[in-house]
Amino acid sequence: MTRAAPADLSLSRRRFMAASAAFAGLAAAPPFAEALPGALDGETLGLRPGEADQSRALGRALERAAREGRPLALRPGTYRVSNVSLPDGVTLVGAPRATRLELSGSGPVLSARGARRIALRGITFVGGSIPGAAETGVLEFADVSGLAMDDVTVLDAGANSVMLVRSGGTLRDCRFEGARQAALFSIDGKGVSLTDSVILGCRNNGVLLRRNDKADESSVISRNRIEDTGALDGGLGWNGNAINVSKAGGVMISGNAIRRSAFSAVRAHAADDVMITDNLCLDSGETCIFAEYGFSGAVISSNLVDGAGNGICIANFNEGGRLGTVVGNLVRNLFRRKKLDGPGDSYGLGIGVEADVAVTGNVVENAPTAGINAGWGPYLRDVTITGNVVRGCDVGISVSVVEGVGPATIVGNTVTGSRRGGVLGYRWDQVATPDLAIGGSGGLPGLTVAQNTLR
Repeated sequence: MTRAAPADLSLSRRRFMAASAAFAGLAAAPPFAEALPGALDGETLGLRPGEADQSRALGRALERAAREGRPLALRPGTYRVSNVSLPDGVTLVGAPRATRLELSGSGPVLSARGARRIALRGITFVGGSIPGAAETGVLEFADVSGLAMDDVTVLDAGANSVMLVRSGGTLRDCRFEGARQAALFSIDGKGVSLTDSVILGCRNNGVLLRRNDKADESSVISRNRIEDTGALDGGLGWNGNAINVSKAGGVMISGNAIRRSAFSAVRAHAADDVMITDNLCLDSGETCIFAEYGFSGAVISSNLVDGAGNGICIANFNEGGRLGTVVGNLVRNLFRRKKLDGPGDSYGLGIGVEADVAVTGNVVENAPTAGINAGWGPYLRDVTITGNVVRGCDVGISVSVVEGVGPATIVGNTVTGSRRGGVLGYRWDQVATPDLAIGGSGGLPGLTVAQNTLR
């Protein structure tokens, strides 16, 4: 067996210690150094954590980084700043959950206007619950075509966490918590993608996409966890929604896990061609999934709704709301609650539709009003209700039979355990027919009721 000479051992030990020291030096460097070669180190530009306001130093550093085309990297710690403008093309990077930019006064922490590209990564922004107007944010972007936010956290916004105006981009793997208004408020968006993020405890809405005039904007809200959305400012449904889309067409809302919304898990107002699919929606305080007012085209499929005032509604034919499918959803455990706009109570409906809608392959259980409802007064046209399972509801399927309603087909459904009837015709809120599941449509024009299984 060959033994190393003492000198060799000493040399090996020195080399090991030198390598260890080099490794320790790498470990002490900012964790983003290797990922961003050539980044400017904020500390060398005068940016140091502490109580002093760093707004001017950060502004100068960002200008230099944009001018040189290099990322600006901030070491861990808390930096107090406010009203810092982001120049076009800048990339600002921190150590995730360790680099914090805290609002030191009124106004946003960071803002940008008219930029083609802005990138933020691995930074926590703290709004300190400093009050702001309804259309302001801890981060504000106007006319920014390419925003990229990755692994960003925004806490305690006094208004919105992120405010976008005529802007587009991608927000991925972010966390928003405790906003006074919404986590994300976009007006007249240019295609916003919010994915794989966590939104907690927003006090009026979780995600709000709004347009001043109806138009397509190709936004995607997908695979997010949204919990405990409040309705601090009240109203009849504008607040209290985990995802709220108004006049924005072509929006895809899919794969989100939504819990405890004061009003709706998803509310689409006058939004054409909206797709609401594969969402988990638990414990909504009012209508869980809602397509309302002057919309055309809504696909609502494969969602699970457990606990809500109403389950799924496609409504407001009187305002031009029409055209949709409700397919393959599971809706259960609905409840009645006080009306928002009058005395008495209401709600308790599993699925409700009015015009040009196919309701197919859904399962509804435990609705204290009706499992599935077609129409309200004269507002009914071209509805089919086929192949659904309705269990343990007060009324299995209800349909409007007011004079002048359009065609409705109720065929091939399984209705079990309905307390008042399998299929009943209504004039507004009053029962107007015997059980049509037993006697057929009874000669009512345009109504077909056949081959339903009643137990």
